[in-house]
Amino acid sequence: MKKIGRLNFPGKAAEVSPIENQIKAFLQTQGVAVSGVAGPERLDGPPSLDLDYTLPGGRSIISMVLPMNAAAIEDFLSKKSPAPHNLDQFRLYQQIQHAGYALAEFLKAKGFRARPVPPSADYRRHPYVFATLPSFSHRFGAIAAGTAGQAWSGNVMTREYGAAVVLGTVVTDAVLKSDPRPDPDHFIKTFCRRCRRCARVCPPGMFAADTPEYVLLNGKLHERARRRNIDLCNISCFGLHSLSQDRKWSNWGLHWIEEWIDNPPDPSRRLRLVADMLKKGLSTGDSTQRFFVLEKITRHPWNQKLLAQTPALAAFPEDEAERYLVLAEFMAKTGITGIESYPIPMVCGHCILVCGPTLEETKRRCKLLLGAGLVVPGPGGRMTRVDTFEEALALKRAYPLNVSRIRKLRDAAASLYLWHRHYFGFEPRSFIQGIRYQKKLKKTLLKNGPG
Repeated sequence: MKKIGRLNFPGKAAEVSPIENQIKAFLQTQGVAVSGVAGPERLDGPPSLDLDYTLPGGRSIISMVLPMNAAAIEDFLSKKSPAPHNLDQFRLYQQIQHAGYALAEFLKAKGFRARPVPPSADYRRHPYVFATLPSFSHRFGAIAAGTAGQAWSGNVMTREYGAAVVLGTVVTDAVLKSDPRPDPDHFIKTFCRRCRRCARVCPPGMFAADTPEYVLLNGKLHERARRRNIDLCNISCFGLHSLSQDRKWSNWGLHWIEEWIDNPPDPSRRLRLVADMLKKGLSTGDSTQRFFVLEKITRHPWNQKLLAQTPALAAFPEDEAERYLVLAEFMAKTGITGIESYPIPMVCGHCILVCGPTLEETKRRCKLLLGAGLVVPGPGGRMTRVDTFEEALALKRAYPLNVSRIRKLRDAAASLYLWHRHYFGFEPRSFIQGIRYQKKLKKTLLKNGPG
């Protein structure tokens, strides 16, 4: 028996390609054209790079990238319609999950252990349930595997598609050879420092436009925008406050936090911000269902029969009401009901969506968003685009969202149960790793300085 590509095969070495090549060829059969491999020497960083959390004894990862549909992004940013982008997300999250599970089975057949990481909504337990610390960071994994590089927003950029991608990861105990990777600061140096438009398109302003912070990966400091408060992202992406700070544009969320209209939130007042978030979140009547949609599409691969019923983007109706009906009917098949009138769980993500593969494309997308005005519920509850804050305010007053007290109470109880049942807790291993990581980060900053 000769050892070839870290697998034992009979016969001649020339007859079998290295396992890394086999992995990439297999992923191409699953529709994943961009993938990369990171071995054990590439996985030193924050607790979210700890493979044991996903697969005890894990040694390597395979990073997978799928591009978002550019036409759907344009419809979303220009306020034409949020439906195509949402449908695109349904399909991409399912595709990358199925590719991950298929790859895991492929590796198991080779004698290895392997496990895919859910694309999203898979958080570590934490005393603060909205900390949303990932079980494994697909972004850091993509940097380690060379499929992407750090971007200013904290997302990652790919050469092929910019940041508008869906990421997936498979963890395995195989000791794989890491792929070559570009300069980890490539995008920060050549792209982000000339752009930083991602910081302009977060409605509540989570990012500091010009102030960096650093992540330590494999002994190297990676620059990104300082996050003023991660709850601002949660509030925006869950649609609890859709209005920009200058009141000139919005995301596709249904709600505004009234106290923030004239007085933008102060990120340093954390308790006040959490109180505002809970007050709004527990009054919408559908917070739990909307999170369930995210969980259903990112943590549960659907069977082939259900997948076959997923509408195709090319066959999507042109009428917005019909689009909502199609999405609502499809979500009902997954067990999600209660948001039929507005079955749109993805309402923001602007920091990813504006970031195209070139500076020119990013500039164009940002201009689309900032010039598209606002959307608010109008007649019949249908989202209506207007040009000015005054028009939006008049519509919100004329067509308020009326939610019964019973529905609010039921949703509040369900949401509190969900978050505390599945995400509340204390994990000593992650806590200790976090302390060690912070010490290493501070030491590196003192020794080398930023940059």
